[in-house]
Amino acid sequence: MADPAESASIFVSIASYRDQFLPFTIRAALSRAAHPERLTFGICWQADENESLDEWLEDPRFRIRKYPYQSSLGYGWSRAEVQKLYAGEEYHLLIDSHTWFAEGWDDNLIKQLESKPSKKPILTTSSPPFQVDEQGEVVIPWAGTEWDGVPLMRCELIPPAGWIDIQMSTERKTEQHQKTALICCNFAFTHGRWIREVPEDPAMINAAHESALSARSYTHGYDIYLPDELQIWHLDYDCYPGGNRHKVWDAKSNEWQDDNTQEMIRRLHALLFRREDPAILGRYALGTDRSVDDWAKEAGLKLVL
Repeated sequence: MADPAESASIFVSIASYRDQFLPFTIRAALSRAAHPERLTFGICWQADENESLDEWLEDPRFRIRKYPYQSSLGYGWSRAEVQKLYAGEEYHLLIDSHTWFAEGWDDNLIKQLESKPSKKPILTTSSPPFQVDEQGEVVIPWAGTEWDGVPLMRCELIPPAGWIDIQMSTERKTEQHQKTALICCNFAFTHGRWIREVPEDPAMINAAHESALSARSYTHGYDIYLPDELQIWHLDYDCYPGGNRHKVWDAKSNEWQDDNTQEMIRRLHALLFRREDPAILGRYALGTDRSVDDWAKEAGLKLVL
């Protein structure tokens, strides 16, 4: 049987909001891939007047939706806009716009994914930090320390809204094919069909969309695994000027935030807590392969508000 890594295409999904590290991320993905010619980038580029992607605008590997940053509608919306650019690539890498890559990351992730004892595997973790020093060199601060390794994730239910906060655990992966019930959207790698089977809900405006995506993926029959080894790192936010990165909410009115937060809570209540009619979710509902209660048990949660 042919090795999938020898010919496979990867759809690299990036939602970027006024991020000066977006070009850095693109260059890192290309320069450190074993097969950069097999990458396709889908980018929701929520840009200001100081940003430029000119060197890639004519590159056929790039599909870019550009919006003025003021028109952004949040996390789920931007991820959903990227998914509209998907065109059937075999694999899908979901990352943030401030990411560093291991050498040969593309071949490595394909081999890791295909080694899993599942027809519908996802690799994910909360990616450890990298830094950029004063000389512009990348530093992996946890390498060789007690913090090294693949992080587990933990979550906490926050009533009364029902937010489920997913965070990196202090524990590290110890088992082969170690599973998790949680997806962190700064790194997820799976087959491309996930985009069509479990599309992002554009009404999930903030980071709580990760819990919705986790539950929906699990109930659609996906097995969620920690990676065997790290291939992706996430920027330490202290590397932004003043330690501050731009956020969607800075350009939104309080009224917009309140209205859209309430709609998101309503959808979470329908999805996870049976407190609203699930019909409001449309194509963004739970799957039927497993129950949300089974997902909650795997996540260590009691879905009670």
